[in-house]
Amino acid sequence: MWHATTFSAGRRLQLNLTLYVADSCSTFTNVSVEYSPEFCGSIRGRLTPQGNLNLDIHLNRTLRQGLRTAITLQQRVGGGYQTLFSYDLDTCRTLGELLQSSLMKVWLRNVFRYGHLPTRCPIQPALYDLRDFRLENYSIPGYLRPGLFRLNDTNYYRRPRGGRRRLVATFTLDIKLYYNGKPDVPPFGPLFGCTFASRSATSLELIA
Repeated sequence: MWHATTFSAGRRLQLNLTLYVADSCSTFTNVSVEYSPEFCGSIRGRLTPQGNLNLDIHLNRTLRQGLRTAITLQQRVGGGYQTLFSYDLDTCRTLGELLQSSLMKVWLRNVFRYGHLPTRCPIQPALYDLRDFRLENYSIPGYLRPGLFRLNDTNYYRRPRGGRRRLVATFTLDIKLYYNGKPDVPPFGPLFGCTFASRSATSLELIA
């Protein structure tokens, strides 16, 4: 948003720019959980009225090297879902490299801000939780357009010689991304965001 601008010969040109920072542009609409009692005593997922995620995990067995995480993001198209991308990661290695840059590590750092979760292997038996978790703007790829999405996170161990997976836990989240107009922020019109939490002003002076 631009404020007063003045200019005359021999005087200063001053531009005041106010930046509006979007706080969030997504909401969770559903959560479901599946887990193996071999590894987990219980897992409870629930959504707040604001569409944020609360999660309680009771891990009753140590998770060691060999644990893998398969993450798939799908978009709702017609009556079904179309896969946008899918990753299959070495969980312990990924946790050990969190400071390096990649989309999956950006997402993990986003998650860790909202709860008490393990950051290294081996992952010890304990109670872990998330509180009021939401997707930060910086963790959402810019190419994702408004729509309905499904994120599936499956944690498992491979069985030798092509055997079936040993499931630890699967989390499925339905997500709504959307535009939201902000009528008191002219002249930009609709912006990609649902709330505007902070504003900052920057001044620039030029000598004419």
